[in-house]
Amino acid sequence: MNAAIPVLGIGVRAPKEKQEQSVFDLACRTADHLGAPGIIKHEHIVANSDYVGAGYGIPTPGMVEAVKLLARTEGILLDPVYSGKGMDGLIDQIRCGFFAKDSDVVFLHTGGAVALCGYPDVFDLPGYV
Repeated sequence: MNAAIPVLGIGVRAPKEKQEQSVFDLACRTADHLGAPGIIKHEHIVANSDYVGAGYGIPTPGMVEAVKLLARTEGILLDPVYSGKGMDGLIDQIRCGFFAKDSDVVFLHTGGAVALCGYPDVFDLPGYV
């Protein structure tokens, strides 16, 4: 471990400082579970809460674009509350040059695709209204 791999958390409701602490705590618990306690450094954790939009659970145009893009091109269903906004952030960060062109990037999909059914009008899902 000790790879000094930075962790970027895309927030969907919390302000930057709270999101960074949450991501740090989760990363530490994960490292502990893997038998490598103490390897996570707080300075390796970066949070970005720029993709929340009008609020928690409220769709954003970028989230809709990201969900449709991954469903169409990869067959991966993202949820509109968490992973959809996270993927929106990742795509935007890539487009803005946040990552070096030769970087390896891992996106952690946290599930929740069933929530798509709660947003039929946002995704033009026939028969779900």
